[in-house]
Amino acid sequence: MSDPVPQADMNEPTPILREAQGKTVHDARMTGQPARPLASWAMTMGLGGLLLGYVGATDSYGLPITLRLGLWLGLCAVGGLIAITIELAAAGLGLRSRNGLVWWAVLTMGLAVAMVPVIFLVNSGGTASQMPNLGLFTLNSFAISAALVAFRLLVGSALARSLPLASNTDNSADIERQGTPRLLERLSPALQSAKLLALKSDGHYLRVYTDQGSEMILMRLKDAMGETAPVEGMQVHRSWWLARRSGMERRSTDGRIELKLNEDTWVPISRTHRSQWLKQNW
Repeated sequence: MSDPVPQADMNEPTPILREAQGKTVHDARMTGQPARPLASWAMTMGLGGLLLGYVGATDSYGLPITLRLGLWLGLCAVGGLIAITIELAAAGLGLRSRNGLVWWAVLTMGLAVAMVPVIFLVNSGGTASQMPNLGLFTLNSFAISAALVAFRLLVGSALARSLPLASNTDNSADIERQGTPRLLERLSPALQSAKLLALKSDGHYLRVYTDQGSEMILMRLKDAMGETAPVEGMQVHRSWWLARRSGMERRSTDGRIELKLNEDTWVPISRTHRSQWLKQNW
Protein backbone atom coordinates (compact mmCIF):
# COMPACT_ATOMS: atom_id res chain seq x y z
CA MET A 1 0.00 0.00 0.00
CA SER A 2 1.37 3.35 -0.99
CA ASP A 3 1.32 6.31 1.33
CA PRO A 4 -0.30 9.50 0.07
CA VAL A 5 2.02 12.02 -1.48
CA PRO A 6 3.08 14.49 1.25
CA GLN A 7 2.06 18.08 0.75
CA ALA A 8 4.00 21.09 1.95
CA ASP A 9 2.55 22.69 5.05
CA MET A 10 0.71 25.88 4.19
CA ASN A 11 2.11 27.94 7.04
CA GLU A 12 5.62 26.47 7.28
CA PRO A 13 7.29 25.99 3.85
CA THR A 14 9.76 23.13 3.86
CA PRO A 15 13.09 22.74 2.03
CA ILE A 16 11.34 20.58 -0.58
CA LEU A 17 10.36 23.74 -2.48
CA ARG A 18 13.96 24.89 -2.70
CA GLU A 19 15.15 21.36 -3.51
CA ALA A 20 12.60 20.76 -6.27
CA GLN A 21 13.26 24.08 -7.93
CA GLY A 22 17.01 23.58 -7.60
CA LYS A 23 16.83 20.21 -9.35
CA THR A 24 14.78 21.70 -12.16
CA VAL A 25 17.32 24.47 -12.70
CA HIS A 26 20.13 21.90 -12.64
CA ASP A 27 18.41 19.75 -15.27
CA ALA A 28 17.80 22.80 -17.42
CA ARG A 29 21.44 23.82 -17.21
CA MET A 30 22.65 20.32 -18.01
CA THR A 31 20.62 20.13 -21.21
CA GLY A 32 20.38 23.75 -22.26
CA GLN A 33 16.64 23.52 -21.80
CA PRO A 34 14.74 26.23 -19.93
CA ALA A 35 11.29 25.61 -18.62
CA ARG A 36 9.90 27.61 -21.57
CA PRO A 37 11.80 26.74 -24.78
CA LEU A 38 9.55 29.11 -26.74
CA ALA A 39 11.39 32.09 -25.26
CA SER A 40 14.75 30.60 -26.23
CA TRP A 41 13.72 29.97 -29.81
CA ALA A 42 12.10 33.39 -30.18
CA MET A 43 15.30 35.10 -29.06
CA THR A 44 17.48 32.83 -31.17
CA MET A 45 15.52 33.22 -34.37
CA GLY A 46 15.05 36.97 -33.94
CA LEU A 47 18.76 37.65 -33.46
CA GLY A 48 19.68 35.00 -36.02
CA GLY A 49 17.43 36.52 -38.66
CA LEU A 50 18.90 39.98 -38.11
CA LEU A 51 22.48 38.70 -38.27
CA LEU A 52 21.96 36.50 -41.33
CA GLY A 53 20.17 39.33 -43.12
CA TYR A 54 22.81 41.89 -42.21
CA VAL A 55 25.76 39.80 -43.44
CA GLY A 56 23.86 38.58 -46.50
CA ALA A 57 24.27 34.88 -45.80
CA THR A 58 24.20 32.31 -48.66
CA ASP A 59 24.97 34.90 -51.37
CA SER A 60 22.03 37.14 -50.49
CA TYR A 61 24.25 40.18 -49.96
CA GLY A 62 23.38 41.55 -53.41
CA LEU A 63 19.79 42.19 -52.27
CA PRO A 64 18.78 45.49 -50.68
CA ILE A 65 19.27 45.49 -46.91
CA THR A 66 15.55 45.78 -46.16
CA LEU A 67 14.76 42.87 -48.46
CA ARG A 68 17.55 40.78 -46.96
CA LEU A 69 16.37 41.42 -43.42
CA GLY A 70 12.78 40.66 -44.32
CA LEU A 71 13.78 37.47 -46.12
CA TRP A 72 15.91 36.11 -43.30
CA LEU A 73 13.58 37.16 -40.52
CA GLY A 74 10.77 35.42 -42.36
CA LEU A 75 12.82 32.26 -42.85
CA CYS A 76 13.85 32.29 -39.21
CA ALA A 77 10.25 32.79 -38.10
CA VAL A 78 9.20 29.71 -40.07
CA GLY A 79 12.26 27.86 -38.78
CA GLY A 80 11.41 28.81 -35.21
CA LEU A 81 7.90 27.38 -35.48
CA ILE A 82 9.30 24.19 -36.97
CA ALA A 83 12.06 24.01 -34.35
CA ILE A 84 9.78 24.36 -31.33
CA THR A 85 7.49 21.68 -32.77
CA ILE A 86 10.41 19.33 -33.35
CA GLU A 87 11.81 19.96 -29.88
CA LEU A 88 8.56 19.27 -28.05
CA ALA A 89 7.86 16.22 -30.23
CA ALA A 90 11.35 14.81 -29.69
CA ALA A 91 11.10 15.38 -25.94
CA GLY A 92 7.67 13.76 -25.85
CA LEU A 93 9.07 10.68 -27.63
CA GLY A 94 11.86 10.44 -25.08
CA LEU A 95 14.60 11.42 -27.57
CA ARG A 96 15.90 14.25 -25.42
CA SER A 97 19.33 13.44 -24.03
CA ARG A 98 21.10 14.74 -20.95
CA ASN A 99 24.20 14.88 -23.16
CA GLY A 100 24.16 18.39 -24.63
CA LEU A 101 26.05 17.35 -27.77
CA VAL A 102 23.62 14.55 -28.55
CA TRP A 103 20.61 16.84 -27.99
CA TRP A 104 22.24 19.46 -30.24
CA ALA A 105 22.68 16.82 -32.97
CA VAL A 106 19.06 15.64 -32.68
CA LEU A 107 17.64 19.16 -32.96
CA THR A 108 20.05 20.14 -35.74
CA MET A 109 19.17 17.11 -37.83
CA GLY A 110 15.44 17.65 -37.40
CA LEU A 111 15.50 21.37 -38.15
CA ALA A 112 17.89 21.07 -41.10
CA VAL A 113 15.89 18.35 -42.83
CA ALA A 114 12.60 20.17 -42.27
CA MET A 115 13.97 23.46 -43.64
CA VAL A 116 15.35 22.05 -46.92
CA PRO A 117 11.93 22.11 -48.68
CA VAL A 118 11.31 25.64 -47.38
CA ILE A 119 14.66 26.89 -48.68
CA PHE A 120 14.09 25.16 -52.02
CA LEU A 121 10.64 26.75 -52.45
CA VAL A 122 11.96 30.22 -51.59
CA ASN A 123 14.73 29.94 -54.17
CA SER A 124 12.79 28.17 -56.90
CA GLY A 125 9.38 29.78 -56.57
CA GLY A 126 7.79 26.36 -56.75
CA THR A 127 9.42 25.32 -60.02
CA ALA A 128 12.04 22.67 -60.73
CA SER A 129 14.59 25.23 -61.91
CA GLN A 130 16.72 24.94 -58.77
CA MET A 131 16.92 21.14 -58.59
CA PRO A 132 20.65 21.16 -59.48
CA ASN A 133 21.24 23.31 -56.37
CA LEU A 134 19.36 21.01 -53.99
CA GLY A 135 22.62 19.67 -52.58
CA LEU A 136 23.85 23.19 -51.86
CA PHE A 137 20.56 24.11 -50.21
CA THR A 138 20.84 21.03 -48.00
CA LEU A 139 24.41 21.88 -47.00
CA ASN A 140 23.43 25.47 -46.19
CA SER A 141 20.44 24.26 -44.19
CA PHE A 142 22.61 22.00 -42.03
CA ALA A 143 25.26 24.68 -41.48
CA ILE A 144 22.79 27.37 -40.46
CA SER A 145 20.67 24.97 -38.39
CA ALA A 146 23.73 23.78 -36.50
CA ALA A 147 24.66 27.37 -35.60
CA LEU A 148 21.11 28.34 -34.61
CA VAL A 149 20.56 25.26 -32.46
CA ALA A 150 23.90 25.83 -30.70
CA PHE A 151 22.89 29.41 -29.97
CA ARG A 152 19.46 28.28 -28.79
CA LEU A 153 21.08 25.91 -26.28
CA LEU A 154 23.36 28.67 -25.03
CA VAL A 155 20.35 30.97 -24.62
CA GLY A 156 18.52 28.14 -22.86
CA SER A 157 21.37 27.69 -20.41
CA ALA A 158 21.44 31.43 -19.70
CA LEU A 159 17.68 31.51 -19.07
CA ALA A 160 17.93 28.42 -16.87
CA ARG A 161 20.57 30.10 -14.71
CA SER A 162 18.23 33.06 -14.30
CA LEU A 163 15.45 30.87 -12.81
CA PRO A 164 15.13 32.06 -9.20
CA LEU A 165 15.79 29.58 -6.44
CA ALA A 166 13.45 29.60 -3.45
CA SER A 167 15.52 31.49 -0.89
CA ASN A 168 12.97 33.57 0.96
CA THR A 169 10.70 31.45 3.13
CA ASP A 170 8.47 34.40 3.92
CA ASN A 171 7.73 34.81 0.22
CA SER A 172 7.00 31.09 -0.09
CA ALA A 173 4.56 31.29 2.78
CA ASP A 174 2.82 34.30 1.27
CA ILE A 175 2.30 32.45 -2.01
CA GLU A 176 0.88 29.37 -0.35
CA ARG A 177 -1.36 31.33 2.00
CA GLN A 178 -2.93 32.90 -1.07
CA GLY A 179 -3.87 29.40 -2.24
CA THR A 180 -1.74 29.52 -5.39
CA PRO A 181 0.52 26.54 -6.08
CA ARG A 182 4.12 27.56 -6.70
CA LEU A 183 4.09 25.24 -9.71
CA LEU A 184 1.74 27.59 -11.60
CA GLU A 185 4.42 30.31 -11.54
CA ARG A 186 6.33 28.22 -14.08
CA LEU A 187 3.51 28.48 -16.62
CA SER A 188 2.72 31.25 -19.08
CA PRO A 189 0.97 34.29 -17.57
CA ALA A 190 -2.41 33.24 -18.96
CA LEU A 191 -2.38 30.06 -16.85
CA GLN A 192 -0.82 31.34 -13.64
CA SER A 193 -4.20 32.22 -12.13
CA ALA A 194 -5.89 29.01 -13.33
CA LYS A 195 -6.98 26.08 -11.18
CA LEU A 196 -4.53 23.18 -11.05
CA LEU A 197 -6.17 19.91 -12.10
CA ALA A 198 -3.50 17.32 -12.88
CA LEU A 199 0.11 16.60 -13.77
CA LYS A 200 1.35 14.06 -16.30
CA SER A 201 4.94 12.96 -16.78
CA ASP A 202 5.79 12.99 -20.51
CA GLY A 203 9.36 11.83 -21.04
CA HIS A 204 11.61 14.39 -19.43
CA TYR A 205 8.81 16.95 -19.60
CA LEU A 206 5.71 17.49 -17.52
CA ARG A 207 2.28 18.45 -18.82
CA VAL A 208 0.40 20.66 -16.37
CA TYR A 209 -3.38 20.52 -16.74
CA THR A 210 -5.48 23.45 -15.52
CA ASP A 211 -9.08 24.51 -15.97
CA GLN A 212 -7.83 27.08 -18.52
CA GLY A 213 -5.77 24.69 -20.62
CA SER A 214 -2.51 22.77 -20.39
CA GLU A 215 1.16 23.53 -20.89
CA MET A 216 4.33 21.46 -21.05
CA ILE A 217 7.35 22.39 -18.92
CA LEU A 218 10.71 20.85 -18.17
CA MET A 219 10.31 19.23 -14.76
CA ARG A 220 10.09 15.82 -13.12
CA LEU A 221 6.78 14.67 -11.68
CA LYS A 222 8.38 13.94 -8.32
CA ASP A 223 9.69 17.50 -8.05
CA ALA A 224 6.47 19.07 -9.32
CA MET A 225 4.38 17.33 -6.66
CA GLY A 226 6.33 19.26 -4.06
CA GLU A 227 5.01 22.52 -5.57
CA THR A 228 1.29 21.70 -5.71
CA ALA A 229 0.42 22.85 -2.17
CA PRO A 230 -2.06 23.97 -1.02
CA VAL A 231 -4.03 22.07 -3.68
CA GLU A 232 -5.08 18.72 -2.27
CA GLY A 233 -4.29 15.73 -4.42
CA MET A 234 -2.28 12.54 -4.75
CA GLN A 235 -0.24 10.47 -7.16
CA VAL A 236 -2.62 7.99 -8.77
CA HIS A 237 -0.27 6.46 -11.33
CA ARG A 238 3.44 6.28 -12.07
CA SER A 239 2.96 9.14 -14.56
CA TRP A 240 0.02 11.02 -13.02
CA TRP A 241 -0.75 13.29 -10.07
CA LEU A 242 -4.38 14.32 -9.73
CA ALA A 243 -5.98 17.14 -7.76
CA ARG A 244 -8.91 16.10 -5.60
CA ARG A 245 -12.23 16.97 -7.25
CA SER A 246 -15.72 15.80 -6.47
CA GLY A 247 -18.04 14.34 -9.04
CA MET A 248 -15.41 13.13 -11.49
CA GLU A 249 -16.80 10.70 -14.05
CA ARG A 250 -15.41 7.20 -13.59
CA ARG A 251 -15.15 4.22 -15.92
CA SER A 252 -13.87 0.70 -15.44
CA THR A 253 -12.72 -1.62 -18.23
CA ASP A 254 -11.20 -5.04 -17.58
CA GLY A 255 -10.45 -4.03 -14.00
CA ARG A 256 -8.82 -0.77 -15.10
CA ILE A 257 -10.22 2.32 -13.38
CA GLU A 258 -9.99 5.73 -15.06
CA LEU A 259 -11.24 9.19 -14.10
CA LYS A 260 -12.34 11.74 -16.68
CA LEU A 261 -10.15 14.85 -16.58
CA ASN A 262 -11.66 16.57 -19.63
CA GLU A 263 -13.35 15.68 -22.90
CA ASP A 264 -10.17 14.17 -24.35
CA THR A 265 -8.29 12.88 -21.33
CA TRP A 266 -8.85 10.03 -18.89
CA VAL A 267 -6.53 9.54 -15.92
CA PRO A 268 -5.69 5.91 -15.00
CA ILE A 269 -5.66 4.77 -11.38
CA SER A 270 -2.87 2.20 -11.11
CA ARG A 271 -3.14 -0.87 -8.90
CA THR A 272 -0.22 0.42 -6.83
CA HIS A 273 -2.12 3.56 -5.82
CA ARG A 274 -5.69 2.23 -5.98
CA SER A 275 -5.99 1.28 -2.31
CA GLN A 276 -4.92 4.70 -1.14
CA TRP A 277 -7.17 6.37 -3.70
CA LEU A 278 -10.15 4.35 -2.46
CA LYS A 279 -9.32 5.32 1.13
CA GLN A 280 -9.49 8.96 0.13
CA ASN A 281 -13.10 8.33 -0.99
CA TRP A 282 -12.95 10.47 -4.13
